[in-house]
Amino acid sequence: ENDPFDFHLTVMNSSHLCNLVKALRVPHMINITVQPSFLYLTFPKSNAYHNIVLGLKFGYVFQSKSCLNCNLCSDHIVNPIKSIIWYLKKIDFRDEAFAIVSSACRKNFREAGIRLTEQPNVSEINPAATIKEVLDRPSVKAVIVDFDVNWNWSMLALAISCLERKDVLYIAGPTDEWFQIQALPQIKIMGPGPLLNVISAQSGRQPILCAKPSQNLKDYILDKCNVTNLKRCLFIGDTVNQDMKFASICGFLKLFVGTGCDTLEQAQKEDDSCPDYYIPSLGQLFSDLTIQNVNVSSISKIVDSSCPDREKINNK
Repeated sequence: ENDPFDFHLTVMNSSHLCNLVKALRVPHMINITVQPSFLYLTFPKSNAYHNIVLGLKFGYVFQSKSCLNCNLCSDHIVNPIKSIIWYLKKIDFRDEAFAIVSSACRKNFREAGIRLTEQPNVSEINPAATIKEVLDRPSVKAVIVDFDVNWNWSMLALAISCLERKDVLYIAGPTDEWFQIQALPQIKIMGPGPLLNVISAQSGRQPILCAKPSQNLKDYILDKCNVTNLKRCLFIGDTVNQDMKFASICGFLKLFVGTGCDTLEQAQKEDDSCPDYYIPSLGQLFSDLTIQNVNVSSISKIVDSSCPDREKINNK
């Protein structure tokens, strides 16, 4: 009741903030500061400073903070690794795990008291030693798959070997098939989804999901964050299967951004992915614009009224 803002915005993709910065054309003049509940972005416009407030009730993923004056703390960030650690703590997991994750995430697991088995050490000149490295390790009671740029055959082989035992937990983070790097011209790279599918297909197992769109990530957010009114939470995303469907699972309002791999038409095909709001690019949030509510039959546009080459669309 004391909150002056209509919505709390949640951005779960680091590229979104980068797009905002590019849209301003003066990224060196942006200051980002964090208050207990909100992220404030201050930028110059018409020789005056304006603020945009992005809610941090759930967290903000921004990995490139070195390029901005960004004062974020760990509590303001939500990512799959935190969700996985939370889940393991919830089920009182005390055994050893094999994790296909980045070196930074391995550190997160160890700091949380979760024991990790060593990565397989293979040799091109010693086939016998290589085979031994990828055979089942009885001490492993969980296989955790997130995202690691150093994925290789030996990691996949060891994960599949361990998952032959049905008592071994199979836990996964992001399942994205593609990562969008740039909107125009479009540049995208393969995500972790296809490699995760290899493990699932060859092991005959389906993972316990802890990233978008999963019940576990929702439970983590509701457990760790002060969420009192789901319909006052606006979830921003640019993917159909991950972002929009996760927002539906949570009961949040959905804002679909048109600069991702998926299109607005794809988002409208199913009820659980159809957005409540649409914006062509998050960069337009820094303009004089109007967000219009949408219904099933039509998606409202967000129009920058300060641009002479655009026709203003009035609210209906």
